[in-house]
Amino acid sequence: MKAPKILLAGLLAISTVGVAQAQTTVYLTGSTAFRTATQNAILDMLSPGYSVGFVGSSYAGAGAAIISGTTKSNSIPVTFKTYWSGSLAGIQTVSEQMPIANSFLSSTNSTSGGTNTAIASPGYDASDIPTVTMADSFQDTTQYPTPTLSAQTVGVVDFTFVKNKTAPAGLTNMTPLLAQALWSAGSLPLSMWTGDTNDATNLIYAIGRNPDSGTRNTAFLETGIQSYVSSLTPAVVVQYAPTNATGRVTAKNTGNITSQGVWPPETIDNIAFPLGDSGYSSGGDLATAMGQTSSFNYVTYLGLSDASTALGLGATEIAYTGTYFSHGAVENGPYTFWSYEQLDYLPTYATTDANGYTVANLLAQTIANENLSGVGESLTSMNVSRAEDGQPVTP
Repeated sequence: MKAPKILLAGLLAISTVGVAQAQTTVYLTGSTAFRTATQNAILDMLSPGYSVGFVGSSYAGAGAAIISGTTKSNSIPVTFKTYWSGSLAGIQTVSEQMPIANSFLSSTNSTSGGTNTAIASPGYDASDIPTVTMADSFQDTTQYPTPTLSAQTVGVVDFTFVKNKTAPAGLTNMTPLLAQALWSAGSLPLSMWTGDTNDATNLIYAIGRNPDSGTRNTAFLETGIQSYVSSLTPAVVVQYAPTNATGRVTAKNTGNITSQGVWPPETIDNIAFPLGDSGYSSGGDLATAMGQTSSFNYVTYLGLSDASTALGLGATEIAYTGTYFSHGAVENGPYTFWSYEQLDYLPTYATTDANGYTVANLLAQTIANENLSGVGESLTSMNVSRAEDGQPVTP
């Protein structure tokens, strides 16, 4: 296990000696659970006059965005291109320098609306390599432990277990052993929660994210679905895909859930995942599905921001090991379903792109100074810590 490298606000020394103030582009990917906080921090670190273009209904929840401006500190002209692929996908693509086709927005997209332009017909770059990633997980708890990335820990990201809109009232709590049984089998009778034999035919189904998700990685390590070992082999689970008459339920295809099936086999990042083992690529889509009226009962894991979306649609938080989420419960120890959020890049970044390296560290410092209550906790508010994902929380 390794202790996290904590970035405390104001303590990061950023060297700018010899850095030419030329235009630089930062290709930013990774955690969907921390997307809102990161994109807000990007705007906070830029001087007035920046421009923003995005794909989606809002900048904060955009799957891809392009932001151009000049940093307040050091006056570096910069363009951020963001594409939120999931924490583990971000770790893989940055560490292995894997090009991502048609995901980062092209600079030819119009952002003439200034600070808030939704791009109706976006154009994408044919192939860009991400340079920086946001990660909910330590690299060595993923299936991509090498090449080793440099990591700045910028905050804490919180997670909750949530049941869907029409799930029964008796489903009130998740424990590690129930989670292990549920995600191993794909479903369990409600009686496993209530102890009532009358609930033995009322099934609860597992639903969740795909293997590129840091939220999934944290949930599985926290509950013991996944055991931590060096160069670990991910656990194989069973998750369901809810559908309606027009296909799988997502943010773009809402409405009553009338059918379902075990998630089909999928190949992600050239890795084949068997029947049932994959899931939603977006926490936002999963949150939307949890808020639809359904003939089936679902339980899942969500980052705090996505959980807020699901709860707003009628889903309900359930307790974890008898404790409901609160900021105080995370900061003082009773609630342990959380992980450190890290900003990662290659150790060679400082020499290959001095401006990009400086901007990345400015971003890390800005995030550490943000109000993170919508996604988690600031480092300075934490009275407890942990050495690794899913490991014991101690004072």
